[in-house]
Amino acid sequence: MIVGIVLAAGKGTRMKSAVANKVTVPFLQKPMIVYGVELMASVATRTIVVVGAFADSVKAVLGSREVIYAYQTKRLGTGHALRVGLQAMGNADLHPTDVLVGYGDHTMFYRPRTVKKLLACHRRVRGAVSMITTTHEDPDRLRWGRIIRGSHGEVIDCREQGDLTTVGEHEIREINAGFYCFSPAFLRRYARSIPKSSVTGEYYITSLVRMAVAKGKRVTALCVPFTHVGLGVNGESELAESEKLYLKAGL
Repeated sequence: MIVGIVLAAGKGTRMKSAVANKVTVPFLQKPMIVYGVELMASVATRTIVVVGAFADSVKAVLGSREVIYAYQTKRLGTGHALRVGLQAMGNADLHPTDVLVGYGDHTMFYRPRTVKKLLACHRRVRGAVSMITTTHEDPDRLRWGRIIRGSHGEVIDCREQGDLTTVGEHEIREINAGFYCFSPAFLRRYARSIPKSSVTGEYYITSLVRMAVAKGKRVTALCVPFTHVGLGVNGESELAESEKLYLKAGL
């Protein structure tokens, strides 16, 4: 069994909506969240959608699609949202072999074949954490987290842009695309130990990469072309840019 978790609880203040969640905004005539749920349905046995702000608007656009809703009453970051999803997984008595996690505002470009490649990679190396990465010529503009690799090419960290400290780190072009595959055993043991950010007070899913490395667990990354992951959507300008990129890629 594979369980897919789509994180869709954030308020999305930059979309300036006072009545609906950002993930309900149409992306080329289809709500963003629908792309994520359809993607998970093509690969996973069950799909969990973590909702919070304007939860009813998310449920309305998903209609009769068969998903399990998990409610994040306090928005405390992606790591906390993951824990809420895992609680719903336990409540539903689901016992998956793999757990996929993606963002409701950043799954429009993904195709089942990409996710299946990630799953195959994860299983081949018996990883604790596997993630999709990509490269971009100007990662500072995107402000995505960088993939830090060791001397043998192994992933040793996923560092947020705000935490980069050297020119060399800013020049790293491999970036975190925001789609993960986890070992359920690893999540059961470590998800509740994600540290709180001293800056924002939130819990971040990327901390699990650093935690896995520290515990000697296997972390792997599948690097795919940027057109296979595209731009997530935080604001109206990014929505327009992302739609143009999607059409240009012929998706």
